[in-house]
Amino acid sequence: MADNPQHLAQKIMQLMNAGQFAAAAKAAKTATRKFPREGHFANMVGMALAQSGNPRDAVGFFTKALKLKPGDADIQNNLIQSLVSCGQTAKANSLIDKLLVKRGSSAILWHFKAVSYAQLAQPEKVLEYASNAIEADPKMALAFNMRGIANSDLGNDLDAVADFEKSHALNPKDPDPLANAGLPLSRLDRNEEAMEVVEKALALHPGHINALHRHAVLLAELGRVEESIAQYNALLRTDPLHGEAYSELIKTQPAADNAKLEPQLRSAIAKVPKKSPSQIFLNLGMGNLLYQQKEFEKAAKFLATSNTLAAQSRPYDAAKAEDEFEQIKSLFPVGDEIPAVGDTALPRPIFVVGQPRSGTTLTEMILSAHPDVTSCGELPIAGRLSPDVLQSDAPFEAAQYAKDFRGRLPALPDGTQAFVDKMPANYRYVGFLLHAFPEAPIIHIERDPRDVALSMWRSFFPSGWMNFTFGLKSMAHSANLYKHYMNHWKTVYGDRIVTLDYRDIVSDVDAASHTLASACALDWVEDMASPERNTARVRTASVVQVREGVHTKSVGGWRVMEKHLQPFTDALDPDLWPEIADKG
Repeated sequence: MADNPQHLAQKIMQLMNAGQFAAAAKAAKTATRKFPREGHFANMVGMALAQSGNPRDAVGFFTKALKLKPGDADIQNNLIQSLVSCGQTAKANSLIDKLLVKRGSSAILWHFKAVSYAQLAQPEKVLEYASNAIEADPKMALAFNMRGIANSDLGNDLDAVADFEKSHALNPKDPDPLANAGLPLSRLDRNEEAMEVVEKALALHPGHINALHRHAVLLAELGRVEESIAQYNALLRTDPLHGEAYSELIKTQPAADNAKLEPQLRSAIAKVPKKSPSQIFLNLGMGNLLYQQKEFEKAAKFLATSNTLAAQSRPYDAAKAEDEFEQIKSLFPVGDEIPAVGDTALPRPIFVVGQPRSGTTLTEMILSAHPDVTSCGELPIAGRLSPDVLQSDAPFEAAQYAKDFRGRLPALPDGTQAFVDKMPANYRYVGFLLHAFPEAPIIHIERDPRDVALSMWRSFFPSGWMNFTFGLKSMAHSANLYKHYMNHWKTVYGDRIVTLDYRDIVSDVDAASHTLASACALDWVEDMASPERNTARVRTASVVQVREGVHTKSVGGWRVMEKHLQPFTDALDPDLWPEIADKG
């Protein structure tokens, strides 16, 4: 009886259903040796390994199973899913493309393709392939959920919410779309609804990892830090290998508590496969933990590992970035003039630009402390509209751009006179913004690029635009290009750009707040000098820092990692950064 393949298969499935994946893998491996021509058992080994969080090893067994049963669609799907899970997206998509020809329009294959491009941070592709999956199967809840994720990543928050609602309607027992809906709802300032859907997800499945994570993030964004810390710890009790939870918790709770977390984090790093995407966050968390303990040499090793892993799946396209600059410069050349008329309606925009991690969030909190000003965070709108203009053969229509921009704004509170868009990347689009909104202030925040680089090296950014942050030389390339942009805009538009240095802001926030009020035609109010008291939601990597109060602790912080940042510093163009070349 023990040698009966059917009996062995049943036993292995019972182990997997009971969550005993290691035992299931062991039993299935034994069965493959007893019945080497049975592809079914190799497939089961792969399933057990994949379920236990080891998709890389699962790939080999699915490949073996497929050789024995080459036409088996389930094994094909399992192989693709494991390839995607362990980051082998090129191999996965090659197989998908072959199978699409053989199977015809297959919803699950399009879905897998969407998932693979989600890993590559290419939401436009995710949107396309998830839509293909929905076209092939309009009742595929997973595809609506994936398209919702893409729409959320693209800043199409209303569409994202609609997709998540459709996914939930098709599969009411799945908490995932509810948890995912929390992000776009929060960005739409529908905060009560955001918390409601996440809590509903947790009611469906109290241990749901995505919902626990989103709940912790929401609490932190709302300034409920202690509750957020408690929820991160609950998440880690449920999933002791959750990389993002470690990374975010370490940036949220006091350093003394992080020191107690170190053994648990080291254990997680040892248990998770070395090339797993989760290692990006585990190593990032350990790097920041050691950095807090002033173990800078050790911290650098973990930070380098984290960023190297991220760069492998998120390469920076320097040529593409340079081409965009040349296109934009030709569209708004030296001698260009801002139109005399344009969109001057209320609420009026205030654009805060600069390198990421340069102080744009602090600046926004100063401005939005004014009762007439609403914080909108990092709006992706200019980043969606401007490339469309560049790709079109039609001339740039500033009025249409302004109309489209306003049409994508979230709902703003009654009485709002001005709103702040602090998307740092908008330094690329100053020409578009000034043509569309001729009276809009452009607030440019400068910061020592070495402090910026260190801060970026210690963070993870999900946006595909920020792939440059995973390499020291690519960060320098982007910094040089940023300088070219700002030099161009200052030449073309002169005093329309108000530049403040981060060092000056944190050294004298009272004076900086007066300068900002004047630049934005606001009557200064006392609250502007105490941005830490601002209750506006913060959704960026600065979520905890802005609650600490203004300080100068991070100014010149790059010096403790000077040796490790040397590839960045060496790649800075001294003609663009003379202050760096002079001071060293």
